[in-house]
Amino acid sequence: MADTGTTHVTYYSPDQENVGPFRTLLVFTLMMVTAPIGLYFMSKTVVFEGMLSMEENDAYFYSAIVAVVVVHIILVMFVVVAFREKPKAGFPLKQD
Repeated sequence: MADTGTTHVTYYSPDQENVGPFRTLLVFTLMMVTAPIGLYFMSKTVVFEGMLSMEENDAYFYSAIVAVVVVHIILVMFVVVAFREKPKAGFPLKQD
């Protein structure tokens, strides 16, 4: 058979195994940035100063507690999701 001079080009797409963990990390990063800040101001303005009629200093204190609790809840959720991920199929696990 005669050589026609053409070459075969193979396109390698991004590693599809890493898309899921990257998406998980991105979602939890966005949650860590937006949720505590948003809930801090919302709880301060709406809940503590609005509905409970607290003074401004008390509202700052309790809304900071709300933000810290939200951060811890998001961290626990991330750890649970990370541990439930399946290991790569081709990656051998260490056995003693």
